[in-house]
Amino acid sequence: MSNKIIGIICGLLLPLLGSAQATIKTFSQDQLLWFVQNYHPVSKQADLFLQKGESTVRMAKGGFDPKIDGQFDQKSFDDKNYYSLLHGGLKVPTWYGIELKTGFDQNNGIRLNPEDDVPNGGLWYGGVSITLGNGLFIDQRRATLKQAKFFSESTIAEQRKLMNDLYFDAIKSYWKWVAAWNQFVVYDESLSLAIDRFKAVKGSYSLGDKPAIDTLEAFILVQNRQLSRTNYALEYQNATLALSNYLWFENNTPLLITDSLRPVNLTQLSRLATTPYDTLEQLMIGIDNSHPDMILYDFKLATMQIDRRLKKEALKPTVNVQYNVLNEPVGNSVISGLTPSNSKFGVSTGFPIFLRKQRGALQLTNIKIQETQFGRQQKLLELQNKLRVYYNEQLTLNNQVILYTDAVSNSNRLLAGERQKFSAGESSVFMVNTRENYVINARLKLVELTTKYQVSSSGVRWAAGTLFNSN
Repeated sequence: MSNKIIGIICGLLLPLLGSAQATIKTFSQDQLLWFVQNYHPVSKQADLFLQKGESTVRMAKGGFDPKIDGQFDQKSFDDKNYYSLLHGGLKVPTWYGIELKTGFDQNNGIRLNPEDDVPNGGLWYGGVSITLGNGLFIDQRRATLKQAKFFSESTIAEQRKLMNDLYFDAIKSYWKWVAAWNQFVVYDESLSLAIDRFKAVKGSYSLGDKPAIDTLEAFILVQNRQLSRTNYALEYQNATLALSNYLWFENNTPLLITDSLRPVNLTQLSRLATTPYDTLEQLMIGIDNSHPDMILYDFKLATMQIDRRLKKEALKPTVNVQYNVLNEPVGNSVISGLTPSNSKFGVSTGFPIFLRKQRGALQLTNIKIQETQFGRQQKLLELQNKLRVYYNEQLTLNNQVILYTDAVSNSNRLLAGERQKFSAGESSVFMVNTRENYVINARLKLVELTTKYQVSSSGVRWAAGTLFNSN
């Protein structure tokens, strides 16, 4: 953790630390996003998506875990052992639909079913079960694992999507905070000027150089600017509280912005307004392939295609072939006397005549795929249009910031000239106030345009789906 970040944390925790004095520090957008990425609850929630994907894959892989089974049945009646059946086995499923199995049976009794009759020492068996037809190329177990892997990969896009939206919300709140502070500064400075002018006019009135009405006009201006300053102070306080919603620290501790932290000032904002931006064509190219919303749609379609393959597989007849080699253990040897002639072989098959259930399920899956494809096309168009909106807004606001930067400079020159005329007795308080209002309004407008430009600049990256990656 850098010393700069530590200083910011101390500023945020100032009331808790009980410090009476603190150095004023500038709180930047990058520092805000650092807190959001590392400590915000939604950011931690986004990290859980990755763990959820890993757990889903692990659970799906469980379908291929070897399985041990065992069974013991015994019936005794009238002091006679009717039957005693003991079975133990191991089954090992494989990816290709082949199941390996081995086991041991030991049965005895006077009423034993002939089918269960085995040598006195028991009977070992080992063999395979192969699925032909329905389930040869894909079955529910393989489909579940493939879909789980797609879901695991999609959680990365889900995390990006969540963080992309969280970043943009935090950035909008940050620049609202910046705008509120800078507008407050404008009226705070204008109030100081109005108070100084009132004192000067009042002094001139005492000397008989100014009429009483000029004193009244200067005082009314002070009152109006006090009111405006109070309103902007309230907006800044509310914006500070709104921005604090995005600030968290270790152990889920919420932080509150104190007076030791300040936004960037108007001069810095003007320099930031010249931030370069990519061409619209470059941004459009990346949306279809790399935007998290589009990636999520692609994973959803890939998952549905697997389901479609599974439904098509159900149109085939089921054919299961089993072959087991049998052997009676001799002494401690299990394979002694093993011969292929001692075996058990079986085939089972089945096929629905009309296939109405299977064909209906396949048709329903095809419809869902088409619905998702239409949804993807609509979402792509919405994202492209959002990108165009923010991009056009960015270009327009950039030009307006340049224009109003020049307007503020010209208004200041005009005010300086009017003040010289006023000092020479060639102007009035009214004209000085009018020129001063031009400067105030131009500065307020410049703050508004500059902060809007910063939001639109981030909006371009948000619409392109790259806001989280770019920080």
